[in-house]
Parts: sequence; structure tokens; C-alpha cells
Amino acid sequence: MPSVQRFFSGRNNLARNALLAASSVRASTAVERTAVARAGGGRVRLVGSYVGHEATDIDVRIDAAGGTPRASVPQFVGVGNGTLQVLGVGAAAPLQSLTFTLADLGVQTTHAGLDVREARLVAKAAGSAGNAISVTVEPLLTRTPTAWALLADWATGQDVQTGPQWDFGGLPLSPKDELDAASPRIAFGFDPEVYRPWRRFRNGQWEFGLSPALQRAVAKGTPVHAVTGGYKVTITDGVTTEVYGDTAALPVPQPAVVTFYDLLTQLAASALVDVAGVVAADRTVGGQAAIDVPLRTSAWLLALGGAAKLADVGVPPAAPTQTVTVRCINADTVGAERWAVTGDVSGALAPAITGVPYTHAAIAFTVPALDPAAVGSGETGWRFSPASRSDAEGVPSVCLKPLRLGVNARPTAVTFEYRKRPPADCNCAPLAPLRIRDACLGIGGEADMALDPAHQSRLEDLFEWRRDFFGDNTAPGWPMRWAKNDLDLADAVVKIFSDALAEVHPSSAARTEWDAALTDLQAEMASLVGLVGSHAVPASWRVRLGERWRHVGRLFEVTQIKRDGTTVTGIDFFVSPLMADVTPVPLDAAWQVAVGADVTLTVDWSTYTGSPESGAEWTVTLTRLADPVAAVPEGADIDGVPATVLAELMQTMPRRYSARMDYCRALAGIVPKSDPSTTDAGGCWVDHGGTHWWVDQDGLYLPAFTNQPYVSARRNADTGEIKSTMEFGFGLVVACPERLKIGDSITVRIITVDGERPYKVGDEAIIQTIGAGPAWLAGGVDGTDVQTWAVQGSASGVLPSYVLPTDGAPAPTWSHAGIDVEMAMGGIGFALGDRFGLAVEAGQYQWRRDGGAWSAVADIPASGPALLADGLELHFDAGAAPSFVPGDSCGFHVHQPHAASHVKDAQATAWAWAGAGATMLLDLGSVQPIAALALARYSLPAGATVSVELSADGATWGAPVALDVSRTVAVAFTAGSARYLRLTVAAAMGGHIGWVWAGVPFATDHHASKCERRRRWAVQRGGGYNAASLYAGAGDGWRLAWAPGDWAASRLLEADVAGLLPLLDWAQQQDEPLLFVPHHLHPQDAALVRFAADALEVADLHEWQSDDAGARLLSASLELEPVFA
Repeated sequence: MPSVQRFFSGRNNLARNALLAASSVRASTAVERTAVARAGGGRVRLVGSYVGHEATDIDVRIDAAGGTPRASVPQFVGVGNGTLQVLGVGAAAPLQSLTFTLADLGVQTTHAGLDVREARLVAKAAGSAGNAISVTVEPLLTRTPTAWALLADWATGQDVQTGPQWDFGGLPLSPKDELDAASPRIAFGFDPEVYRPWRRFRNGQWEFGLSPALQRAVAKGTPVHAVTGGYKVTITDGVTTEVYGDTAALPVPQPAVVTFYDLLTQLAASALVDVAGVVAADRTVGGQAAIDVPLRTSAWLLALGGAAKLADVGVPPAAPTQTVTVRCINADTVGAERWAVTGDVSGALAPAITGVPYTHAAIAFTVPALDPAAVGSGETGWRFSPASRSDAEGVPSVCLKPLRLGVNARPTAVTFEYRKRPPADCNCAPLAPLRIRDACLGIGGEADMALDPAHQSRLEDLFEWRRDFFGDNTAPGWPMRWAKNDLDLADAVVKIFSDALAEVHPSSAARTEWDAALTDLQAEMASLVGLVGSHAVPASWRVRLGERWRHVGRLFEVTQIKRDGTTVTGIDFFVSPLMADVTPVPLDAAWQVAVGADVTLTVDWSTYTGSPESGAEWTVTLTRLADPVAAVPEGADIDGVPATVLAELMQTMPRRYSARMDYCRALAGIVPKSDPSTTDAGGCWVDHGGTHWWVDQDGLYLPAFTNQPYVSARRNADTGEIKSTMEFGFGLVVACPERLKIGDSITVRIITVDGERPYKVGDEAIIQTIGAGPAWLAGGVDGTDVQTWAVQGSASGVLPSYVLPTDGAPAPTWSHAGIDVEMAMGGIGFALGDRFGLAVEAGQYQWRRDGGAWSAVADIPASGPALLADGLELHFDAGAAPSFVPGDSCGFHVHQPHAASHVKDAQATAWAWAGAGATMLLDLGSVQPIAALALARYSLPAGATVSVELSADGATWGAPVALDVSRTVAVAFTAGSARYLRLTVAAAMGGHIGWVWAGVPFATDHHASKCERRRRWAVQRGGGYNAASLYAGAGDGWRLAWAPGDWAASRLLEADVAGLLPLLDWAQQQDEPLLFVPHHLHPQDAALVRFAADALEVADLHEWQSDDAGARLLSASLELEPVFA
């Protein structure tokens, strides 16, 4: 009777040599290239989901060059890294090579930009339109003096200073080296840069620095100013204007712009520019949130120098980069010295006067008036020289009491001679100056006594308006019409304005008031522009312009007459060109004050009677007038109202504007309502009248008057303006003035003057300015944005060029010579001469499987794969031309890791199927005894079922034998025989089976005397105490022994050993595990095991001395290690 143990070895597995037929095998994509021999630049690939049941070998060779046209891979030579893609090749495309060569780069459209520190402002509009964008930064800063000034020079490049003299109120930096939000802002002297001082404690002392770092060196003694306020930033393209930081904007003030970060964040809303670069609230030293707006678009002051010290120096925004020299050229009058102003760029400018603010587009300053060291002291004298007289004529007594020196006193001698003055009606002072050509004097080039620009421009505006007004109020030709009163009124006011302008134009305040008055005048007289309609009257009427008429208490004047040849066709009546109401106004108080538009008398002249009378008077009777209309002479009364009332009304407007011009004169320092030729120099010199006066023999000073105080004064020859020279003054005291005689004279002598003048001729002040202006975005270019590639075919010759867009627009398809290609730009731009080359080619191939016969010749597909068998397909990847050459070959091995044959052994390979179930038919070749069925090395999902059916003929099948696959191995003992086995797997999606065993397992004659189960774990442990481990699996091992002492129950016979040794040899030779069942009635204890040792000791109780081999009592022990899973 055999033992209870069973050994399932691959040596005695009937399935090992069976013919297998699986319903399906899971697809494999494992393809290995095993051989290649090629001369072409292409590549053949074997791919696909291989569903063959076993691995296979595929060979491919290129047979001929003909076939379907296809393209090689374009090859590039050049600089760029763009690509050329072949989209398709037509069946009739000629076989040839094609070359694409870059012949014209075109012009790239670029966006204009402006770099501001680490950021860049980029125009949203592409091309040159962005070049019209400008950025203007207007500082709205307030500088307040502080109690600090530099005690030493601070040079650029020296970021930090040490010592309390450098403490300008900076707050400590944070641990992150960030500035405190409350850090003050300062500026040095007139330097426009604004800094934020800071401090930090390092190496036992305070260090002081600035944010940003010092931009320009600062000299010792430079004052420090505290700075508040922000910046108004204007961005415009000439059409759209954006303003940022205007905190005074209405109705809603804008957020302030102080830091660079403020500006960059607000520009996110701009419709004109984008900010390129990182925008971050960086508060570290020099960070965007720790510096003011760094852009300067206004001119600024670089340096001041010279002996003369200027005050209130200002640099207008449009001032150029230059040195402006202010040099004293006349120091005669203390406090009114004259200074020549010259700029390197601006040239000679208008002179400056001490104490008067100087304003020009290039510079603004004031030469401060300084008091002289001593005033009014010096050595003086005078001498009276009477004219010759007879002895009978008396001599007057003449004294100068007092004789005083002024601030401008200088050594001189002046003789005043007693003379008769010209009559009042013979005075040249009011007459206009005659014109003298400056060029003849060498002082004005080709200019001929040019007017001051402020005078010239306003004079042009005034007379341009008069020209247009006259043009609108006259109608030349026939019928001729004109508005007499309107024209007279215009002439009157224009003269008032012109005369006043000649006197007041040097004064800025007076010019402003004059401009406002002219604006008001033009608006007020707008209602008088144009000729009004007229009424037809009979030609026999002999009306005259200027005739005045009255009707029912109303006064009218004929102001316009329309004529057609000699026929009067119309006449206009106006109440007054100053009336605001179109309704005639009664002759009462309201008449004289009303202003505004004309009023027209409308009557029906269809019937009339009457005849002309002599002189200026005549009467006519009208059917619809209650009273006759009568002409009256000038000056006659009409119902108690003088006819001249209309003329007086015409003076209302001139008198009103004359009053405004008087105010302009007052602003200019001219006494209103007086003749400027008799201006009294502010009360210092007065024309006292009389028949005689004392005249300076040299004509430098104005006359003195007997028994009147006198102050030296002069008259401007061009303007008639009188000014005191502030040199001397005296009281001309004369006793017995009736004895004065023409020719008497008195000489005033200034011998010496004590003290020093504050300025002298040659004194200079130097101003250096740095010009600026709007910062313009630049670099915007309107490009063609295309590249032109010349195309040449070896067979087709010159082909149409390929035009490639470079502005991001989709690339077009080039379709010529039967081929479609498309080019794409790369990260590296193309350069002239860059070249793509490709070929239109063809080829044919053959293939075979597992060394079998070659297939028929087939064309290499123009695109896509060539289908083979079992899901395999060939891909012919084009390469550099030629892609494929006859004679090229390659070989492939297709692996099938899920092959059905893997169930024949107990190795780690397995059969896998497609889907949730499969069947496998095993043909054993002949009917064989089947004592047991087993499965091992499988992986099946929960719920999967496996059954085996037996059949002797493949037609009639026995009942299925179910295998319990819930454990690591499955064993079922049965009794029967079969040639065919049918394995059925169900509900096993994704599963696999590694070993199928069928047959009769090996069993010894006697069971082992010792059969021990040992649970083992596959664990790798590290070294040391409590080392960690790596778990790899678990399994059951067994220890078997046949003890020779127990000869009756556990002996090994010679036949047992003869059967056991081949199993062990097979396991060692094939490195294949076996299945061990400790008791055939308990298959659940089965385990997949390996022999633990490479040796087996077999002992004989008789020490191998028995003569009969069958009498041997043998013993052995087996150590079986688990196969971990």
C-alpha cells in the first residue's frame, strides 16, 4: 500500500508534453529588434498588440525602389530650430528632391518699449503706433528745509556711512532688511533725487544708508530737505491720455503715486501700456516699494556757481541741457542792475534786472537786490553861473538846499540851464518813435526794430479779429452793404486795446488782464458779426447813411443801404448795435443802458405818398404809420431827446473797455488816465508847469523847476516812461525868481561817493541745467511679419516661394509639385541661408515569420502602417533621403509573456488571457491515467472559478472537476483516464495561471516517519539591534524523514529511491519547484516547494552490504523550502 504523501513533479506532468490550444492569449507589445542592415536613412518598426499564442520572429527586407510616392524626413542646415512638416504626398507627385532656402527674413513687427530700472513699459499697440506713446512725470513735491546739512562729501559708490553726522532721521531696517513704512523722504540741495534714509546696527555701531543708493555725489555743506508729496504721471499716445496720481482730480481724486511700486501696480489698468517684468512690493533697500518713481521727464538743476548768488532758481520743464551765464552789464542803478543772460543752447536771452523775477522757457531766477555798504554819503558841491546882464539888471540868489546823494550816486557833474519851455501844443513826447534799422547799427542782424514777442503776438491776435469782423460786416460789389455803426465801434475799441498794449506789454500781470479783456470783447461783439436783413423801399427815397429817425417816441438810424446799380432795393434801421432785446425800446432811462443785439424796424412800404424836400429834412406819409417818418439834422431835439443820443450810446462800450485798459496800466505801474509822456516816476519827478524850467545841458536828465524839489530822472526815448535814476536830489531854492534870466545855470558836482556797490559790471552767476522731456516708448516697428523661402525641385525646377508668417499667425500650407508641407517657427530664429531639404521617394518590401517563406512584394505605404498578422503591423519611418534602399533588412523577435505554453512548467511565467474567461484544450496524445489535477503559480481575482473536464475522444466529456483556487495552490485527486483535458476559467478578469499539472503523482511505498510543516517568511533584515526588515512573502516548507529504525512503517525501498531520485534530479536540472501534498486526503495542505539542499543522503540499515538489493532498508531526509508568494 503506498504512503499518504504525494509528490507532483514536472518530470511526471502529462501536460508538459501535451498539445495546447487556448481560446485566447493576452496581447503583448514586447517587440525586440534582433538584426538590422541598411543603407537608407529610414527605419522600420514592428509594433502592435500581439495576440499570437507563442513568441515569434519577423524578418523584413526592402525589395525595390518603386511604389507609392512618400516623403523623406526634411533635413535642416542653418541657425534656427524651426521645423518643416510634410502633411501629405499626392499619388502623382514626381520623385525628386526639394530644397527650401530662406531668401528674405522680412521685417518683424515689434512693440515699442521703455526700460525703467528693472521693469519695461511695453506698448499694447503693435508696431510704430507705440512710438507715439510718451510718459510724463510731473513731481508734485514739497521740499521743506531741515536742521541738517552735510558735514563732509558723500561720494557715489559709498553705500553706507558711520557716525552721527550721517543721521538724517532714517528708521532701523527690519530683520529682513526691509525699510520701515514710516521712513522719511529727503533730498540733497536742489538735486531732484528723493531718498529714504535708513539705519542698521552692525559690528557695534550704527550704519546709515539711503534707498536708493546715492545717485550723484553730494558736496559738503549741501542742505538736506524733507520731501512730501507724490507724482502725476501722464501717459498719452496723442489721442488717449491716461493720468495717474492726480490727487486733485475731480470729481474723484486719484490714488497717490509715490513709490515705483505704486506706479507699476496702477499701470495694470492702462489701455496703452503693459508692464513687463516682475512687479513686487519689495521694501528692501532699492526695492520697488522703497524708492520714488525713478523716471525724470522734467529738466532739473545740476549746479550753481559764480560770484553772484541767485535766488528762486527754477528750471522750466522744457529747459535744455546747458550752462546759463548771468553777467552784470550795467551797475549804474543800485537795485536795478542789468544782467546779460546767455545760454549755451538758448543763446542770448532777454536781459535780467536786479530784484525782478526772471522767467524764460530756459531758466527762472531772481537776482536779489542787496543794500550797498553805505548810502547817501560822499563829497559834493554846486556852483551858480548867471548869464551876462546889464548893470541895471538884478541877479537872483540861487541855492541848492538840500543836496543829497542817492543809492546810485557816482562821481559826475550836471549843469542845469534856465530856459523857456516849449508851448503845450508843441510836444514831441506823444508822437510815435521813428523806425531805425537795427541791422544798420549792428545790433539786430536783419531784424528791423522787431517788437517784443509778447507785444507782437497779441497785436496780431487783435488785428486778426478786426480783419475778420470787418469782413463779416461788409458785402462788396453790388448791391453793396455794410454795417457802419458796427465798423465804427470796432475801430474805436481796437484803438483802445492797441494803445494800451503798447504801454503795458512788459508787465506779466497787465498782459494777463489784457488777454482776458480781449476775450470778453470778442464774445460781446459776436452778436454784431454779419449783415442783417433789409426792407425794400422805393428808389425815389433819398436816404443817407447815418440819418436818424424817430417814430412814436423811438429813435432809429439808417446804418445799411442795399443798392442794385442806381436803385435802392433795401434799407436797414437799427435802434442801437448795443441793444440786447430785439424789441424797440422807448426813449427813457433804459434806452441808454441797454446792451446787445440790433433791433430792426419793420414797416409796410407798399403804399406811400409824399415828395422830397430841400436840405436834410423831408417827410413822407405811410399808410400804416400813425405819424410821419421825418429826417432830422444832427443835434436837433426829438421829443426832448437830442439826436446825438445814439452817438453817445456808441461810446458805452469803448468807455467800458477804456476803463479796463486803465486797470491794465495800473498793473503795469502806469498812472491811469494820464499821458505816459508826463508820468511822474512814482512822484519822484513832477512836471510843475510854468513858462520856464532848468534843462540839463547834456540832455541826460529831465528839467528842474524853480523853488521845487528835484530828483534825478530820465525818460525812456521809445516808451516815454520816466524813472528816477536815484543818483542825487536837491531843492532848487531861488530868491527873487523874477530876476532869473535865460542862460543862467547851476552845476551840481559829485566828487566822491562813499561805500561799495553790491554788484559791479562783470559779476557772474553760473547755472547748469539738465534737460529732459517726455520719455517716449521706442523700438516699435511696422513689419511685414513674413519670411520668404525660395523653393527648388530637382525635377520641377523653380517652384513658388513659401511665405511664412512670423507674427504668430497660423502657418499656411505650401502645396505644389504634389506635396503639402507646413513650416513652424522655433525658439531660435531662422537666419538668411537656412535650408530645409527633403525628397519625394518610393519603395517596396517583403516579410516572413519564423523563417518561413517571404510574402509577396508590397508598396511601402505612403502613410500609416502595413498590417501583418496577430495584431502586428510594420511602420516605415522616413529618414534622411534616401529613406529605404533595396537590400535593407531587419529582424524582430516578438515576445509573448502570456503564452499558453507557460502552463507546462512550474516556472514564474504564466498563461494570461483576454477578457474574464478562457478555455484551454490539452491533448495528451493518448489516453493516460489521471490520478490528480493541480494548479500553481496563479493569480486569480476573488470569485474566479477553474474546472477541468476529461475526455478520451475529445467529444464526450466527463463531469467537471472543480479546483479550489482560493489558496496558493489547488489540488484535486481523481481516478480516471483521458487523452483530452479541457480547462475552463471563469470570472477571472486580469488573472493568469502559471502551472497546470495532470497525471499520477509519485508516492513512496511507506509514508515518512517524520513529516513536519514549517511556516516561513521571506524577510530581509538590516544589521544592529531592532533592525528594520523588508517583507517579500510567505510560504509553507516541509521536513520529511524515513527513519531506518522503524523498518516496518517508514522504510524506503530500493524502488522508492529509484523513483525519488529522478524527481530530485529534474528539479535541480530544471530549477523547477514541485508540489508536495502531505496527505492525499487533505489536498488543502499542499505546498509549492523547492529542495533546500543540493545533496541527498540515503542510508542503508545494512550499510549497503546486502546481497539482495531488494532487501535493503533505506532511510533519508528531505528539507523542502517554500516558494514564497
